[in-house]
Amino acid sequence: MSRGRRRADADADAADATNMLTRGAARMHARGTARVAAPRTLRRGLRVAALQLDVSDDMADNLTRARSLVDAAADDGAKLVALPEVFTGTYGVSNFARWAEPLEGGDPATSGASMMAVAAYQRKIFVSGGIVERHAETGALYNTTATFGPDGALASVYRKVHLSRVLGITSEADVFEAGDATETFAVVGDASTSTETRVGVCCCFDLRFPRFLARYGPHPDDGSGARADAHAPVDVLLAPSAFLDTTGGPHWELLLRRTALDGQCFVVAPNVAYRPGVDVPLHGRSKIVGPWGDVVAQCGAEGDDIVVADADAATVAEVRRKLPLVECGRF
Repeated sequence: MSRGRRRADADADAADATNMLTRGAARMHARGTARVAAPRTLRRGLRVAALQLDVSDDMADNLTRARSLVDAAADDGAKLVALPEVFTGTYGVSNFARWAEPLEGGDPATSGASMMAVAAYQRKIFVSGGIVERHAETGALYNTTATFGPDGALASVYRKVHLSRVLGITSEADVFEAGDATETFAVVGDASTSTETRVGVCCCFDLRFPRFLARYGPHPDDGSGARADAHAPVDVLLAPSAFLDTTGGPHWELLLRRTALDGQCFVVAPNVAYRPGVDVPLHGRSKIVGPWGDVVAQCGAEGDDIVVADADAATVAEVRRKLPLVECGRF
C-alpha cells in the first residue's frame, strides 16, 4: 500500500455480517489537504474518527497538526474524535517528562489537554487523546487519556492501568504511576437521534489483558442481581496507542480484532505514525474494528491520517443478541 493510501475493508466474516454491521469509510487528511471518499452506506449511529499523527519532538507543531486533523474529522461529521497515546511529543522513557502538563489550565499552543478542550468546545464534539499528565496535587506523572465534551469540560480521565514493558525497548513504569480503574462516558446523538452511545477507554498495552478488558463488555452479574462492575457494557472502546513497530506486525490487528470480538463492540484505535530512523519506531496503521471483528476502516503506516466509521449502538445490540455470549458462558 502506498504512503497515506486509505482503504475500507470490504470482506465480511460471515454472510449475514454484511447486513448486520455498519461499514465505515476511511478518510484521509494529508498535511494541509483533505481527501474524502464517498461513504459506502447511509450514516447512522455515532460517527467516530481515529486520527493518526506523525509525532515529532516539536510539540507546538504536533498540536497544530493535531488540531487540523480534528477539524477535518469534524467537517466530515465525526462527533467523537480520538488522537493517539502521548500525541504531544516523541514516545520514549527518556522523553516523557518533557511533555508533562496539567489536565486543565494550560495554553492551547503548548498543552495537548487545552488544545483538545478548545477544539471540543469550538466544534461541539467529543475530543479524546493521550497526554503526559502531571498530577496537580502529587506531581506524579500518568499516561493519561483525557476526553473533553462539547462544552469544553472534561468528560473522562483514564489513567493507563497496564504500563508498557517490552524488554530492551520501553518500561513505562520507570516514569509513570499506574492507574487503577476503568473509565466510561456517554455520547448522546444530535437532534436527529436521542440514542446514547456508551464509550469506554483503554490504552495500548491494556489490549494485552483480556480479563481487564472484559469489564467493558457484556458479562454475568455477581449473583446478587447487580453487575459486578460499576458500569454497563460499552458500545465503543477507545484504544489510543503508541504501539511499537517491533510487535505491531504480528500483534496490532490481532489484538484489536480480539478485543472487538470479546467485547462485541466497536474499537477505535488511533496509533502514532511510523517514522523511520527514530529510537522507538511505532507502527501506525490506525484502525476501526466492528463488533463482528472485521476491520471497517484503516490507514497506512506513515503520515498524518484519518479513518472514519459510523458506530451504531443498534448494531452492537444485534451482534450481542445473535451471539449471546453471556447466556452461553459457563465459567
